[in-house]
Amino acid sequence: MKLVGLAQLVSFMLYAILILTLFIYPQMHNKESLGFLSLPSMHHQKYEKTGLSDAFSLELKEKLEDVMNNQKLYLKHELRLDDIAELLNISRHHASQVINENFNMNFYDFVNAYRIEEAKKILLSGFESNSDSISDLAYQCGFNNRVSFYKAFKKITQTTPTEFMNKAV
Repeated sequence: MKLVGLAQLVSFMLYAILILTLFIYPQMHNKESLGFLSLPSMHHQKYEKTGLSDAFSLELKEKLEDVMNNQKLYLKHELRLDDIAELLNISRHHASQVINENFNMNFYDFVNAYRIEEAKKILLSGFESNSDSISDLAYQCGFNNRVSFYKAFKKITQTTPTEFMNKAV
């Protein structure tokens, strides 16, 4: 009986090592510096036949980061994937692919990450001393309502805006 249990344990351990070796370890060592969006770059199987080369995808990623950082598109309340595609002069599908593959997130999570980063900067720069409410802050950062802002903030920071400010003090 003990031999069967030991055999199962060894099988499980070998399986766990296989998973770590094939999936987790390569991703951990394939990270690129993307500022606050430091995520592994993954080649998604669903995009194998799209005709978008890895080199062009990386070029588009850099353009997208530049546009997001310099033009602050994320502050636009009605920002859509089509707007990003038009700015990069690519199809909507390719715009989605660039975000999915290079940032390992969907369009909305990508935009919200920038919006929450903006909110964090505002919260850390004396937000309590001005007369704006959390709803005002949410709107300033591109969100259309307080609930969406709170959900995104909590998802990204694992804390509420108030808790974030209190921890920073």
